[in-house]
Amino acid sequence: MFRRLQLMIAHLSATRPGAWFVRTCIQPFDRCVLWISGGRLGIVSLFYPTLVLITTGARSGMQRRTPLIFFPDGSRLVLVASNFGRPHHPGWYYNVLANPQVHVNIYGHTFSCRAREASGIEYLELWERAVRYYPGFATYARRAGRTVPIVVLDLNTPT
Repeated sequence: MFRRLQLMIAHLSATRPGAWFVRTCIQPFDRCVLWISGGRLGIVSLFYPTLVLITTGARSGMQRRTPLIFFPDGSRLVLVASNFGRPHHPGWYYNVLANPQVHVNIYGHTFSCRAREASGIEYLELWERAVRYYPGFATYARRAGRTVPIVVLDLNTPT
């Protein structure tokens, strides 16, 4: 039953109006809830595992915090840079490329990670898993008209 609810949310949020609503209404509210709770609770995390990616701005050098859904892969975390199906990659993706040493806050626990972009067979395998996990990614990729990057975070130690 819960998986059906997840799939329904994924399909609704993959529509243009749904993506707009999540990006402009849900995500800002989610950021506030995550900030107040110290990363322990968020709106999106009620339906999908969510982390707060803490990067260093590629141009500004300032710390940036971005809530994202993720899926675990052993001791790694997998992120999809779909940007809700928009034609350009999200800002956090460029930050990760410029400064691959990042932190993540997962349900109130912060870890340092090394980020890298998946490629080749690893990309294809992770993309297939990502689309099974959150079907909206496939819709976002079609709408964006670009190859959606997958970023793998190798977990280090809690900070």
